[in-house]
Amino acid sequence: MKNHSPIAFIRSDLFRYEGECDLKIFVKLLMKNPYFRFQVYLRMTQANNYFISCFFKLLKAGLGRKVNVQLSPKVSIGYGLYIPHGNIVVNAKTTIGNNCSLLQFVSIGAMNNSIAATIGDNVYIGPNTNIVGDIVIGNNVVLGAGTVAVKDIEESAVVVGSPAKVIKKVDDIHQYSIHLCSDEFINKAPK
Repeated sequence: MKNHSPIAFIRSDLFRYEGECDLKIFVKLLMKNPYFRFQVYLRMTQANNYFISCFFKLLKAGLGRKVNVQLSPKVSIGYGLYIPHGNIVVNAKTTIGNNCSLLQFVSIGAMNNSIAATIGDNVYIGPNTNIVGDIVIGNNVVLGAGTVAVKDIEESAVVVGSPAKVIKKVDDIHQYSIHLCSDEFINKAPK
């Protein structure tokens, strides 16, 4: 994931928000949506140019405080991140796959300063969800509102509750998340 340019990641994030990628939509969303702007700043912290990277780290830090999103540039994040609301805390040792949705009041942490969760592709993390510890969340998983996950979650599952329990299988992840970036979209990303 780290070998692609920040622009490729920004395009994928834009696609998750709007379902298309063009400059006019990008500028409009950048101006109107502080959460998308935060993601642009976050992605640009990975720029190869030291000064550009540092500049965007400063912008990200300031905007992060304003929108209350704590998401370190050290977090490995795949394509198509979607953050529609604030109040999010993600441990720096977390790994997030492609097409992840983080809704309001999500907290992803570690226990005893160890590694945090590894989150698969096409994962919807609902409001007020807590993910704690070095656990693996499989692909195509939906974590319902208020879920507390402390153990691994198998692929294609809808989980709810505290502690998290599987209530059904996911037949079609598109029911839970919009504008998912396909493998074809990701493979076309400029390096």
